[in-house]
Amino acid sequence: MILGLRNRFAPLRFCVKYFSTPRALNDYATHIPILIGLARLREIRSVLEFGCGHYSTLTFLNTSAFPHLEQLHSIENDDAWAATIQEAAKHDRRWTLQLVNGEIADCIAGLDLESFDLILIDDSKTSAQRAATIRAIAAKQPQHPWIVIHDFEVDEYRQAASGFKHRHGFRAYNPETGVVANRINEWKLIDQVIKSKAKLLEPDAISQWIDSFRQDL
Repeated sequence: MILGLRNRFAPLRFCVKYFSTPRALNDYATHIPILIGLARLREIRSVLEFGCGHYSTLTFLNTSAFPHLEQLHSIENDDAWAATIQEAAKHDRRWTLQLVNGEIADCIAGLDLESFDLILIDDSKTSAQRAATIRAIAAKQPQHPWIVIHDFEVDEYRQAASGFKHRHGFRAYNPETGVVANRINEWKLIDQVIKSKAKLLEPDAISQWIDSFRQDL
């Protein structure tokens, strides 16, 4: 368990509903299988990440998981946390880190969302702040990128994402992960693979998930 991660987002963990699925031992990694699966459906070359982290930033920079990645742009508003991830990422040249003052949602208006294949929303220390990020992205009605939202069981996040035409919740692991977009998708193919393996693999078993999607997708 990485204490920095748990301490950073502790307020978010009180905003969830009751689940029959037990909470994952590594509950900060449950979006990893979805990210790896998406990289099998589309050649993901450019990623925008709201809120950097060990289980997202490093997965995107993993050439086995994201073999086509050319650019990862992360936006963070916690200077100390950003420095921790910078050290872990070993200054990969494909990665740029943008530090912002104040709310992350406030910087979205100036971003070209259409230039990204995939957007991950896993930012902020409160559910209200992350919901604001989701709403700001939805308001721009991006057509090209797929948008991944961690902790999608939080009602505020689902409501904030209601403006997207297509929404799918991946529920094999708790916390859930949502994927939304404004164009038709084939995400259910990923869900089928994850559901078939979820009782055998932990969400952070990156190499095993890569092998599973190579075999089954």
